[in-house]
Amino acid sequence: MVVKPQTVAVIGAGISGLTSAYELRRRLGPGARIVVVDGAEKIGGKLKTVLTERGPLEVGAEAYLAFRKDATDFFTKLGLGDQLVPPSTYPSQLYVGGKLRQLPRNTIMGIPASPGGLEDLLPAKTLETIANESNLELSAGIHWVPGDDMNVGQLVAARFGPDVVDRIVSPLLGGVYSSTAYDLGIRATIPQLANALDSMASAGEFVSLGGAVKRVLDGRKQAQQPRLGSEAVHSEGKEGKPIPKRPPVFKTFRDGFEVLYSTLAEESGAELILGTVGTAIRRVDTGFELSLEPTSASEESHESLLADGVVVAAPAKSTAQLVAKLVPDAGEIIGGVDAASCAVVAMCFDSAEGLPEINGVLCEINSGLCAKAFTISSRKWPHISEGYPAVVRASFGRLDDDSAVHLSDEELVEHAKRDLAQATGFAVEPAETIVQRWWNGIPKFDVGHGQLMDFATADVATVPGLALTGAWLSGPGIPECIANAREAAAKVAAEIN
Repeated sequence: MVVKPQTVAVIGAGISGLTSAYELRRRLGPGARIVVVDGAEKIGGKLKTVLTERGPLEVGAEAYLAFRKDATDFFTKLGLGDQLVPPSTYPSQLYVGGKLRQLPRNTIMGIPASPGGLEDLLPAKTLETIANESNLELSAGIHWVPGDDMNVGQLVAARFGPDVVDRIVSPLLGGVYSSTAYDLGIRATIPQLANALDSMASAGEFVSLGGAVKRVLDGRKQAQQPRLGSEAVHSEGKEGKPIPKRPPVFKTFRDGFEVLYSTLAEESGAELILGTVGTAIRRVDTGFELSLEPTSASEESHESLLADGVVVAAPAKSTAQLVAKLVPDAGEIIGGVDAASCAVVAMCFDSAEGLPEINGVLCEINSGLCAKAFTISSRKWPHISEGYPAVVRASFGRLDDDSAVHLSDEELVEHAKRDLAQATGFAVEPAETIVQRWWNGIPKFDVGHGQLMDFATADVATVPGLALTGAWLSGPGIPECIANAREAAAKVAAEIN
């Protein structure tokens, strides 16, 4: 009896799709046929490393959360441990009221526990409101039932005032989600805060926003103390006592994220069908049939693909279209996930004279600038300055306003130069510029997002050999995408093996 090798189709060649392909190979062995399909001409998805004459530069995601040990372990297993580098210790700043100001410490995504350290950012009345919010005698508690969810912006504005949202919280959240705080739900974007509110309500305590933030900060401090005990000592504190070195929050790849996605593609041994999109998936006697459509002229054209299993690792709208007939309920839910379009302008300079010694700038809502943020990459990542004395990335576009993304390259570059000069005083002409647009690139994580995705996942679970994954599922972070992709691949591998 001849056993036919298993064939699995992976739709999407971004970090989710390539991780799925890698995990499928690991579980199914060398005999399996793994085919990765993507409409782009290159792999990588929303990760994109541009190779300039002076070194690699990122115009997509530039870092991952290093405290996600699962991701770091995964990269090390791939043989990329030596590629991982931490950022510098330069701070980031806020552009508020027409000038640079210190980014406040001891907040959760900009949400404070107290008014301390916010005096330069907020009016006195707002500081008083924050101070009184956690006082049982001066403030009514939050009506919170364990498991509840609320809009981040609405909650912070109601408890602390809109200035806190516009000047601090939205700039910080916007750097991750390309949205304002008014577009996002607490449970999907700041789950540790939702858990703290749950705990306070379950214990019958007075529920306040400042109290919940303090609980999260205290928990982090307690968790970090034993971790720091084994870290290398880098300085001395009072009375000569050593101060342990804090582990970095972020890391990146010295030679760019291309090292990661190229390694995943190579290790998976997958066949790559690029310049081709999947348009529909249907069940057949042998498993699944995937309809394919080329997005550009190529020497080899594919109309369909038969597979024993399918992992869909595409954006939400594309995923919904693909699975509409297989799992209509899941397709309708996933198709309802909105996404923000954004653009990155990378500017490379031959001089760093006059460039502030900071990692970056986050701009308040209605700052008067077209850009929403700047990353001073050559300060943040010392290895980048080995090629160019100065590299700055300007970011444009939010869910509620993508008008800048529609501008021409020339217009975007002019806005980037002018806004950088206004915010930082650095007015040097760049030697090289790179413009990258990400249409519908960052999913919206609204109130109730997690519960909706649970419903969609339960619907998909009824179809053996099918799994869905992607940034829209539970977050755009690279570690989260990797974890979800490996889980999706494990489901398919188990059900067809």
